[in-house]
Amino acid sequence: MTLRQLKAFLVVAQTLNFAEASKKMFMSQPAMSLAIKSLEESVGGQLLVRTTRAVSLTPEGKALYERG
Repeated sequence: MTLRQLKAFLVVAQTLNFAEASKKMFMSQPAMSLAIKSLEESVGGQLLVRTTRAVSLTPEGKALYERG
């Protein structure tokens, strides 16, 4: 887990929107998705539920967000 990955996760968790979070972090959307995917791999579980229309936190993601 890197600081950049954690910060990216926190911004996505706040906005619940990858496009908006990418703009706030000055990252492309693919880079943001990769950062979140890498973070999920390092913690060993899914932190966000992604659909074509929405992003939401899993219980694990909510716990990490509250600690962050």
